Amino acid sequence: TDFPAGLYRYRLGDVVEVTGFHRGTPKLNFICRRKLILTVNIDKNTEKDLQLVVERGAQLLGRAELVDFTSCADVVNQPGHYVIYWEIKGEVEEAVLGECCREMDASFADHGYVVSRRTNSIGPLELCIVERGTFRKILEHFIGNGAALSQFKTPRCTSDKVLLRILDLCTIKRFYSI
Repeated sequence: TDFPAGLYRYRLGDVVEVTGFHRGTPKLNFICRRKLILTVNIDKNTEKDLQLVVERGAQLLGRAELVDFTSCADVVNQPGHYVIYWEIKGEVEEAVLGECCREMDASFADHGYVVSRRTNSIGPLELCIVERGTFRKILEHFIGNGAALSQFKTPRCTSDKVLLRILDLCTIKRFYSI
């Protein structure tokens, strides 16, 4: 909660679900932040969906550790596709990273995504491995532009051109779920 009385603060545009009422006041369940939905076609994957998918893929890393991640929907290239950026601590064989990519692609449960992948309306998932310290660079960029360190949270889905440029410049390996 954001307030001692137990009240929550939502941003305008947040996606919430009314789960019931208490004395005429709606009970809300937070679904996701506005613009934090990955979508290319008829698919709609929330931040929560993405978190589950990334956790499934990261289970295959063995002793290596997923430091941080973010994603975007690439709609410039056709067919559009999801791009997930990972920063990893430790060594991982390329074959394992390819398997992580395929596992994540297969883990998206949204019906629109599954159908669109089958019909090639959405292209293969792209997993980009970024060099160590990339997410620190992103943090430094946001702090340099006035964001408070205590308020910063890595966006899980982004369309921010500066952030995507940093990620692309720091990408050292790419894998596709072909």
